Amino acid sequence: MGECYTRRATASLIKEVTNNVALTPTTFFEFTSESIAVDYAYTPLSSVAGNRAMNLGVVCNKIPAPVGAIDMYLEPKTLGHFFKGMMGVTSGVYFKMSSVANFAVGDTLTNGSTGSGTVTAVIAHQKVLLASGVTGDFAAADTVTNGATGTGTLSTFDDSVYGHYGKVPAESTASYTVQFNYVDSAIRYMGVRFTGTDQISQSDNVMTSSMTMMAQGQFRHAYVTEITTAGAGAKSISVDQVFGLVAADSIKVYRPSTDTYLDFSAATVKTHTIGAVDEPNNEIDITNLETALAVGDLIVLAPQTATYVTTNPFCWKGGNTVTIGDDGSSLASAKVEELGITIASEFEERHAANGNEFKDRFPSDLLQKGVMASGSFSGYYEDETFYSKLRKNTAQAIKFNMQGGEIGSTDLYYGLDVLYPEMQFDMYNTNLTTDDILGEEIPFTAIYNSTLASLLEVLLINDIASY
Repeated sequence: MGECYTRRATASLIKEVTNNVALTPTTFFEFTSESIAVDYAYTPLSSVAGNRAMNLGVVCNKIPAPVGAIDMYLEPKTLGHFFKGMMGVTSGVYFKMSSVANFAVGDTLTNGSTGSGTVTAVIAHQKVLLASGVTGDFAAADTVTNGATGTGTLSTFDDSVYGHYGKVPAESTASYTVQFNYVDSAIRYMGVRFTGTDQISQSDNVMTSSMTMMAQGQFRHAYVTEITTAGAGAKSISVDQVFGLVAADSIKVYRPSTDTYLDFSAATVKTHTIGAVDEPNNEIDITNLETALAVGDLIVLAPQTATYVTTNPFCWKGGNTVTIGDDGSSLASAKVEELGITIASEFEERHAANGNEFKDRFPSDLLQKGVMASGSFSGYYEDETFYSKLRKNTAQAIKFNMQGGEIGSTDLYYGLDVLYPEMQFDMYNTNLTTDDILGEEIPFTAIYNSTLASLLEVLLINDIASY
């Protein structure tokens, strides 16, 4: 019957209030594959015991941080969650201006009439302001000021369109709970840090990315450790793990000996809602139990029913422009046929002896270390422009602009700008092959730009107020 068919799976996430304290995910995102691995490690013991065999016993070892990647299309609405986790983003109503000189975060915006707001981000090289608390009437061609020397003319505007600005390096503090929902059960990861993109590129004219992640914990199932009698009223189920479960989660019970999901909350009903999670005692509180539970039964998360708030993903040809220049203010159009964008934040997992529960085998901390950004683009060889920059080690800036469909009827469009304010071309060659157009595949490495304090910047434009 294809009950395990991949297309019946879904994925969801939510930003955690407290790092590594799970929440029930509420935002569903589309993806094409995932490769997250968990190693429940053990230490083999081999002692002298009058037996030719080795590995006579095992001791539980620390569990390495679950790591892997989620492959997906670059979808304008859900993409902000991954940028939030990767670098943090500042959000606000999107103001595209003729100039943003002499504005600062915290300034009060006004159009001299009813329009008002507070600046949350100044993106000078893109002539963009983001603002919160926007009220009153703003319109295209309005003169917007901060009541002092900051002034500019507003272009097309709609207060339902938002910008989300982030850059690396950044102290990324946002952690997520991520859940993959199978047909009959779900797997949940907690304390998830999105560590980078490996890589943003295009496939069949659709922009794709492999978002890398590292987690501090996983809930896949919990073993029932005591017999729980059936009947009405309050019940407490003793298990070996409650780490990752949340009050109001929907759960199921699976019996390995019969390979069945049991009637749980009522006759023919396979799910139950958790009333409370008693972590000190490793108990799950529920009301009413249809079938008595035996030692060794497994408590699993019930899969969620997905509800998507998405739009079409970004495309490449017909949806992208690439500009290159000496710096971010002197960019000129370039004929780029393929691209790749990579962000890699290095995290180190730390393990401490800070408890004797199953959850304490997972990392006690994930510490952010360095970050690198790189990329590549390709096209056909026209002249010596790029190679001369390589030979002379001349720094360049490069910006990728992706545009999607119109946001409602606003005359504004879903968009993503990725700017490397300073980069160096890496070694490449223009080699000759019989009867071929001469091509260039040009890799580059981002360099920290002290003026903008960044290796790479992103500006995402959509109709989502915040992440």
